Amino acid sequence: MIICKHLVGLAALAMAGCAGLSAQTPSKLDAGLNLVVPLETLKTITHATGLGGFTAELGYSTQIPNTTIPFRLSASVNNLPGKEVDYVKNALLGIQGAADVISQTGIAKITMITGLSVNAWHWDYQDATIHTRTTMKGAKLGARFGFDYQVNDRLTGSLMLQLVELGTDQQAIRGYNPSWLQAGARYRF
Repeated sequence: MIICKHLVGLAALAMAGCAGLSAQTPSKLDAGLNLVVPLETLKTITHATGLGGFTAELGYSTQIPNTTIPFRLSASVNNLPGKEVDYVKNALLGIQGAADVISQTGIAKITMITGLSVNAWHWDYQDATIHTRTTMKGAKLGARFGFDYQVNDRLTGSLMLQLVELGTDQQAIRGYNPSWLQAGARYRF
């Protein structure tokens, strides 16, 4: 949770500090914040309804070496808090590294994003008597698909579907692969 607060704070400070630089050419670095809408697989774990958390990210845009294909690397914190149901609350906190290929759609200002992610998860379980935090073992893979809308040289709106691997429940009986939609914005410095 501390990492999440620091990343959000750094992104906000960087955006505020760079707000006056709009006359300069944007750099390849960006920071973004997204709201999460959980899909059924994530709702099964967290029981979240409506907005189900947020992601904060830092990214670097470049090209795939020896090509002209746009490519973006990012690191993010995914905070997916749970809702209490029958005195039980589950929440997920994840760190994600992602690599996205950016493709032109043929529609002005709109690009398509496809990518892969590597994730590390903490699963918080809380009931009336216990509170445990389980670090899920190993790197978990994920896939991403979405669209970006280029508002101007510095600001981009984003809508993305994330499908990620998590692991099994506390009894190692049932496998979970949470998925969600995220919508937000990124600011290029």
